[in-house]
Amino acid sequence: MSSIKNYPYAIVIYSVLFAGAIFLPAVKAHSQTISTVTIEASSFKNMRGTLNCRLFTKATDFPDGEGIVTIKTAITGPTTSCTFSNVEPGTYAVAVVHDENSNGRIDKNFVGVPNEGYGVSNNKTYALSSPKWDESIFSVGTSENKVLQIKLRY
Repeated sequence: MSSIKNYPYAIVIYSVLFAGAIFLPAVKAHSQTISTVTIEASSFKNMRGTLNCRLFTKATDFPDGEGIVTIKTAITGPTTSCTFSNVEPGTYAVAVVHDENSNGRIDKNFVGVPNEGYGVSNNKTYALSSPKWDESIFSVGTSENKVLQIKLRY
């Protein structure tokens, strides 16, 4: 009689195990396709403020838009890193700013030239114009751990 009372619990336990056997491989397969992009920014003028890193997927937003993800991190030394996790395979660009006064944006002078350090993926920056999308894009593959080194321009 006691085995009949435990029967509903056995059904629940076996159901959970069966569901796990079906869905766990799908979750594991998805997690194996996710990549990371790590930015190693260098050439800081000083240690004030934060390093703001933005990941972009569209030329129309780059480099001054919001991007799809922004990471703000304290400057910890001559090279400071930020990592974008769970990046799907595709084409991206990165813009970084040494936000010296921590106001969340890049400060510019009266003619629009940045007063704070900045950089982009592939390190193509110009003194009098914005970086270009086509020169800044990079590809991320499946299960890739990409590291980009960006030298700040002041």
